Amino acid sequence: MSKLLTSLFVLVSFFQLSAQVEQIDLTQTKGAFNETNLTVTEGSYQFNIINEGVNHEVGFVLVPKGQYDQSNHIQNAYVKSPVANGSNSMSNIVSLKAGEYEYFCPLNPTPKYSLTVIGKDQTIDFIQAPGIFKTKNLSLKEGKYQFNIINQGVDHEVGFVLVPKGKYDPSNHIQTAYVKAPVANGKSSLTSIVTLEAGEYEYFCPLNPTDKYSLTVTK
Repeated sequence: MSKLLTSLFVLVSFFQLSAQVEQIDLTQTKGAFNETNLTVTEGSYQFNIINEGVNHEVGFVLVPKGQYDQSNHIQNAYVKSPVANGSNSMSNIVSLKAGEYEYFCPLNPTPKYSLTVIGKDQTIDFIQAPGIFKTKNLSLKEGKYQFNIINQGVDHEVGFVLVPKGKYDPSNHIQTAYVKAPVANGKSSLTSIVTLEAGEYEYFCPLNPTDKYSLTVTK
């Protein structure tokens, strides 16, 4: 391989890697983080720690929830250099898998804040009883989901329809949200994986039939 092709390969690989890493800005003031209780999807992240008004250097610690001993610190999340007032510093790249985490700064010091990481393909249960969904009016972060439709007491097969709000014509049905098989009483069936972008949706079952319930998806 020529030097030119090698250089191009390295450059393309670098930009592909950069595109897959998301940056999370976390601002510290005296005794607190401004950004609290975050929810993200699993993936690769860099934390940008900003010191806004703390008159000494601060840092950043990320741990699995409740595991505060130094041996449990996620070392890639440490800042590359202490963060003086009016400056910022990045962590290394942190690979976050689904689960519950906490972050804090022992140098400030701050409370411990929650960081929830959800799976890219998260499964959500929707329970149907006669004429209703027991699972009502949800709010989700945008991402990829799989819905598990459970028939609890309906004496015939049921299904699941998801649409953008107010668009009930079959041409507007989100077809990946159809169940893979009709759901008999006492049974369940999964949908395919559904990619939800920010917006307003509704879900219902015309076979039961049920009311139309709201599903709000935020960024």
